[in-house]
Amino acid sequence: MEGMRQRWAFYLLLPTVLLLAIFQLYPVLYAFYISFHTYDMMSPPVFVGLGNYLRLFSDTQFLNSLWVTFFYVFWTIVPVIILSFFLALAISRAGSLGGVWRLLIYLPSVLPFVSVALVWKLLYNQRGPVNDILGELGMQAIPWLTNSTWAPWALIGMSWWHATSYYTIIFLAGFLFLPKDPFEAAIIDGASRWQTLRLVTIPLMKPTIALVVVLATVNGLKAFVFQLVLTDGGPANATQILTILIYKSAFGYMEMGRASTYSIVLFTLVMLISLIQIWLIQERRNA
Repeated sequence: MEGMRQRWAFYLLLPTVLLLAIFQLYPVLYAFYISFHTYDMMSPPVFVGLGNYLRLFSDTQFLNSLWVTFFYVFWTIVPVIILSFFLALAISRAGSLGGVWRLLIYLPSVLPFVSVALVWKLLYNQRGPVNDILGELGMQAIPWLTNSTWAPWALIGMSWWHATSYYTIIFLAGFLFLPKDPFEAAIIDGASRWQTLRLVTIPLMKPTIALVVVLATVNGLKAFVFQLVLTDGGPANATQILTILIYKSAFGYMEMGRASTYSIVLFTLVMLISLIQIWLIQERRNA
């Protein structure tokens, strides 16, 4: 009987394992293999050893994209985490209106990325609503998507709106499961709201904060659609994050070896962040 259960478990898991092996494991292994070659998809791969990896240190496009990626991730996650935290805190105290606010806050997360990007592209247009508002305030119109100084900030601003909705719900889940005893004790001791937030709420929310930091960092490293639709990595590569560089190298310049090398670097960064997440969760369980 036990042997039959194990066989059925194997048969039921086999389709999922095959899908993961074919569409996730094999592409990663093949990209790792191609990263040691030059390959244009027209002729057989030519082995170059560590050549593609050694080129990274002098590859100005890669170094620029790495900097742009970290700049985007940092200025996205820090404001988003702060905003999401306090929005979730406010919603958790909203009483009967909490359900309505949860729906409205979460709505941007379920919208298609391309649709969101196209709407924001219209908003950032030279004659779009954002510049119309600036004009009403007596300010000059800003070339949001065509200026190398403003374009990164335009994408960061859009990411605040889009990402905040998702992480607010995660923070809200954390707030709803906090124990009530520490807060009741703080009220009895005469703690102010700021003292309660600093000494009770934030320490209790540390595991959730750590989880959101990890998720936001990983999602920031994997960003692609917004940069592609709004700026295509421009102007002057000011918004060309690693995923855009990988896409252009592979399908624009047909340099699959370089693109695979960039992909392995990105994969390593995401893997390290994921391992940190697992470690944080295990530390929380063991505490």
